[in-house]
Amino acid sequence: MQNVKLKDIAEVYSGLSYRRYLDDSGIEYDVVVQRSIKADGIVADFEKIRLAPTIKERFFSRTCDVLMRMPYPFDVVHLNQEGLVISDRIAIIRLDNQHDPAFIAHLLTNAHVKKQLHEIGSTERIPHISIKEIKEIQLRVPDYETQVKYGQLLNTINEKITQDLKVVEYDRRLKEGILNKLWGQDYE
Repeated sequence: MQNVKLKDIAEVYSGLSYRRYLDDSGIEYDVVVQRSIKADGIVADFEKIRLAPTIKERFFSRTCDVLMRMPYPFDVVHLNQEGLVISDRIAIIRLDNQHDPAFIAHLLTNAHVKKQLHEIGSTERIPHISIKEIKEIQLRVPDYETQVKYGQLLNTINEKITQDLKVVEYDRRLKEGILNKLWGQDYE
């Protein structure tokens, strides 16, 4: 295990402040906004926005990007999709080739990292952190092969959590449907 700062293993910068690039006659892009990044490594609900075609390449997602919401709750995802525009208040973390993005994404959600984020985060009503502060996050990282194995294991666990949550939501809707049906029978 080696102790490193995030800035030593990755390029870290903020996403695009896309409001400056709004253009009704521009190209329609899928944009990763804050609500797109959810707990347990889920990324969904992109905005479809027409933007001027002059956006710099660094603001488009790459296969191995790790994204972190900069306001609380500092959710993190490993992105496997290229060509999405990444909006502001999202940190783009592009790792060197000796570090597994899936593992690092999981590591950034660990209680030890959350504690660091809480300590350095602002004391405003909705805490947030800066790119400079994100670069200073301390990590304990094993060798690359171990990172890959743990990354795959943790991805599998996240997939199970996602499926379990879908079952819970289905059961809640089933319960509500049964109660609504009973309610409707009494008043017909």
